[in-house]
Amino acid sequence: MAANTIVGFDPFDPEQIADPYPAYRWMRDQAPVYYDDANDLWLVTRYDDCVKVVRDPSTFSSKLGMRRLMTGLDLGRRTSQQFADTVEPLQYLTDLRMLIAMDPPDHVRLRRLVNRAFTPKHIGLSEDWIRSLCEEHFEHLLAVDADGRADWVGDFTWPFPVMVIAELLGIPTSLKRDFKRWSDDLIGLFGGKGADAELAVTSFMELLAFFDEAIARRRAEPADDLISMLIHNAEEEDEPLSSDEMVLFCVLLLVAGNETTTNLLSNGMKVLASTPGVLERLRRQPTAIPAAVEEILRYDAPVQALPRGTKQPIELHGTSIPVASTVLVFFGAANRDERQFRDPDRFDVDRGATDHIAFGNGIHLCLGAPLARLEGRIALETLCRHVTEVELTAAPVPTEGPLLRGARSMPITLRTTQGERLTNHD
Repeated sequence: MAANTIVGFDPFDPEQIADPYPAYRWMRDQAPVYYDDANDLWLVTRYDDCVKVVRDPSTFSSKLGMRRLMTGLDLGRRTSQQFADTVEPLQYLTDLRMLIAMDPPDHVRLRRLVNRAFTPKHIGLSEDWIRSLCEEHFEHLLAVDADGRADWVGDFTWPFPVMVIAELLGIPTSLKRDFKRWSDDLIGLFGGKGADAELAVTSFMELLAFFDEAIARRRAEPADDLISMLIHNAEEEDEPLSSDEMVLFCVLLLVAGNETTTNLLSNGMKVLASTPGVLERLRRQPTAIPAAVEEILRYDAPVQALPRGTKQPIELHGTSIPVASTVLVFFGAANRDERQFRDPDRFDVDRGATDHIAFGNGIHLCLGAPLARLEGRIALETLCRHVTEVELTAAPVPTEGPLLRGARSMPITLRTTQGERLTNHD
């Protein structure tokens, strides 16, 4: 049976990216396996199908999928000359042993080596200083300009997670703008047709050099930080992490750790500003904040989709997907699947849905999920202590592409518990 088609549907279309959920619903109902011939992509949108794909690495390869991602999802839209000098260094990300781009058995070994540093119990030990850091950044947000100008993203949701990652890794927080620039340039590739591959390569090479030097210093002089812990844990194994594996893991942690939490907090602010009663409810009942974080993750997932590559032909819903195809697993669509979640387009703090797949599923379940949840909870608790009302004063500038969902800028107005009001002016 031929794949169902949606005439003119383009996952890279800015209008679709602005609000993808109606298209997700149509695909779930009418084309659960949809072939986007313009971009040569297979889109999977139902909850059960997404879980099936990510839990079957023998058929759906992360390495093959991430290779396509890092060399341009919309490669067919570009000339070969545009990518001639960039594909090879970007492919280095996947040809080497980067956790997000590995399949078993290699993935099992590396995941075991790094997992000890990211258990909920271990991450929970960092709560006090993360809370202090959050308070510091929130105070900056409240006093950002003499006239009260505030940008939720620029003044809070990107510097806070970046500083957390910097502290964990034990690297200078004075480099936070470099971290942000490196992260944004690499994440730009996720946006597809607007990506600057040359800029991404430059930042990638700078990141490699930075972490190579940082790891060498920690090997010579261990400290109380994540890099030193990874080196120590790896040296206890019969097959320790190579220098390349260590460097690439640090790159992944910086980029993914920054982006996921930034988008979680940005999407959460959109909910608070657009859904009457939620902020007041959380102010009255702070114990509901962890549930609110989970509902934000389900309702508007920070990572909307990730690619897999087929290692063999596969059939889903009567549609044949050929070998060597790129399949986009749409977590954001799965989390709105009415087959799994009742009234899924309604934000409900009391939903109690712990089965969402905002952090993926299977062997690639996000390693940093406990940290993202902790940062999200602390940020909402801090907001609720200081703020009684929030309002978006201009349309947020969204992230680009179909894979990540958040904002690059979000002008806001806040009413504080002291009755002061911050305002924005264009």
